[in-house]
Formats: sequence, C-alpha cells, structure tokens
Amino acid sequence: MDGFEQMKQSLMRLLAIKSVQDAPCPLSPFGEGVGEALSFFEKTASSLGYDTHNEEGYYVTADMGEGEPFAVLGHLDTVPFGEGWTHSPLGEIKGGVIYGRGVMDDKGPLLCCLFAAAELKAQGFVPCRRIRFFAGGNEESGWKCAERYAQKDVWPKEGFSPDADFPVISCEKGVLHLRLELPLPEHLLSIRGGERVNVVMDSCRALTDVPVSSSEISTQKVSGGYLLTASGKPAHGSTPQLGENAAHKILRALAGVSPELSRLEKLCTLDGSGLDCALCDKVSGALTCNLGVLSARGNELFAELDIRYPVTFTAREIAARIEKALPCRVSVTGEHAPHFVSEDSPLVKALLGAYEQVTKKSGRPLVIGGATFARVIPGAVGFGPCFPGEPSTIHQKDEGVSEEKLRAIYLIYREALKRTCFKMRAMC
Repeated sequence: MDGFEQMKQSLMRLLAIKSVQDAPCPLSPFGEGVGEALSFFEKTASSLGYDTHNEEGYYVTADMGEGEPFAVLGHLDTVPFGEGWTHSPLGEIKGGVIYGRGVMDDKGPLLCCLFAAAELKAQGFVPCRRIRFFAGGNEESGWKCAERYAQKDVWPKEGFSPDADFPVISCEKGVLHLRLELPLPEHLLSIRGGERVNVVMDSCRALTDVPVSSSEISTQKVSGGYLLTASGKPAHGSTPQLGENAAHKILRALAGVSPELSRLEKLCTLDGSGLDCALCDKVSGALTCNLGVLSARGNELFAELDIRYPVTFTAREIAARIEKALPCRVSVTGEHAPHFVSEDSPLVKALLGAYEQVTKKSGRPLVIGGATFARVIPGAVGFGPCFPGEPSTIHQKDEGVSEEKLRAIYLIYREALKRTCFKMRAMC
C-alpha cells in the first residue's frame, strides 16, 4: 500500500472525530473532540517514526530529521458542522469524493504532508533538516495553541502551512475581528444569527413589533410580535462574496421601517464602504468585511465583524473609521497583522516549482485574505490545498474533495518536502 492509501485510511478515522471547540476537559482545553483528534495525530505520527509531543491538549508536534528546523503548520480543530449536509460531516466516500468537516481544512492536507514525508524517508531519502509538524487545536477559535507554543518553544525560521491555496501564498492580508455595540433600534425586539465571526451567516432570525415584508425573508405573526427568518449560504469569512449572508437579508428588509433601523444596513457592504472602510492598495488588493454574528441583549445590539484589510493600513485606523461611521462602541476581539514574504525567496520558488512539476501548470504567488499559521513565522508561507479557479467547500456544508484531487495534493506536498527538506542518502 502506498503512502497515499495509508493516509486516506487514517484520514477517514480522523474525520470521524468531531473536533469542534467545546468545554475544557482533561484531554484538551478546547474540548474532548479536539483532544481526541490531537491524540490520534500523535499516535499516527509516532507509528510513522516521528518523535512526538502532546502539549497538554493545546497542540502536538511531530519531528523528523536533524539540522535547521523547517515547520509544517496545520490544525485539527474545525468550524461547526452547520446544517444542510447531504453526506456525513464525520467522513463518507461516495462517487469518488471524500466528504467530511476538515477534509480540506485542515485534517486532510496536514495528514498528506505527514505521510508524504514519511514515504520519502521510506524510499531512501534522508531529511537534511529537522522537519517539525505542528498540529494545533485552536486555529478556528483564537490561536491559543500557537500562543502556547511560543511560550514553550521557539518557532523555526521557515516553513509552510497547508491551509491556504495553490500555487503558493506570498502575502496574507491583515485580519481584524471587531465587536460592535450600539443601542437596539426601536421596533427591533430581538435578533440572532451566526455562530462564528469567520463564517458567512447561513441563518438569521429577528422579532419585531411591526410587520416587515421582503422577498428575501419570511414573516410570521407570533405571540409578542412578528418573526422574521432568512436563510443564506455559508462561506469562509475571508471570502464573503462566495456566500449569501442571511443577516444582510433581514437588515435590508428592516431598513424601510425607520431611519434608526436603516443605519444598520451599513453593516451589509462586503467591501466595507458602508463603514467608511472601502480600502485598497497595490500590494494586497481590497478590504473585505463579513458580518459573522449578530445578537441582542436587553437594550443593546451586538455585531461581530471579520475584516481582512490591505497590508498598508492598520487595525487601529480601521476600528476608528467604523466607530465614527456607524457610530458605535468598538472593541477588538481578535487580530493578526499582515504577513508578506518576497516572491523571490528560495522557499517560494521551491514550492512554486513543486506545484508546477506535479500539475504541469504555471503559477504565480497569490495574495489572500485568509489567515494561516504561516503568520507566526516571518519566513513561512501558505501552500495549498485549494487549486486556483476551483470552487471551495471549506466552511460550507458537504465539505469535500475528490480522491483524484486529494492524490494530486499529496503528490505536490511530497515533491515540495523533497525539494525543501530531503536529499538522497549519498548526498547527506
């Protein structure tokens, strides 16, 4: 059995573990499922010959070789499953497609790298660097695992994260998560939508004391008022244009009720123009804005935004613009500074060469709004697994990848690791 087939068997077992963040437990501060996934990764890596360490359920490291360290940074936690799946989110193969939450983000790609490096060593190649795999347990909900690593150890100076896009990512926009607080407008009694700020909201409900009509929502007379319901299409918060935000539909419907409610429509612009944040630069492109969570408590309304901003602007500047434009109270709940590695770096060239050799297609380094663990290392970049021009199911229902495509991903990572971390035995 080749390395890919072994990897696929392990992947199905890993997908069967629901590793969504939950209440702390002895296995992990991020919940039993995350802890179980980390333990599985540790045992799998150990069986392949890696030296492993489980840092109290925060993360697992797996090392191979000696010399200058090289990092492969991924995560085993996932976003919640959400609704509307037609295949099992805990792993199912049907019609040549592997379905499951995390199959592309990031369980599948991380296992591909782990097994690819082990296969290279089994074939007689010798690692001439110390390859360190980092499997985090909190990438989707705060990066506490990466913070813990920085407290306990020193990051390698170079590496890649298999949690982005091909051909290779040389620039990642800044990430800013904001919590906005403002008075609950008249006529709006309550509202609730969204689970995670970095996911496009796929459902939203509101209760009003006046009837509201719109083709985008349903309205039902209930005890205490009128229930408004809207459905959307989930997508990753870094690419809100790929989804349909359910909250946007309700806020647009409410805009005609009163001037105070009309103000909330400013939250519905994907480019941030409603909040005076339609920013852009030549290095990294335009800002994006996702309304991920919307809720009310007492007389206050809370909106949580996921903003991906160009590298030449600052988080403080953006927060100030929003506070003035709405106006509202703004607090920062999460932040990652922009990340940039030169297109001419040897690492970028090596990874791009691996992609081109396997796919027989030319490519250019990309800029993304997504935040990968590459940001924790100045010399690291994002590398796969999503192919250019192909639709992504990451953070969506029926997250999946064809077996053929997953094999191509495996081969690209194997070639990339061969170029960056291995030499033939006679040369070492």
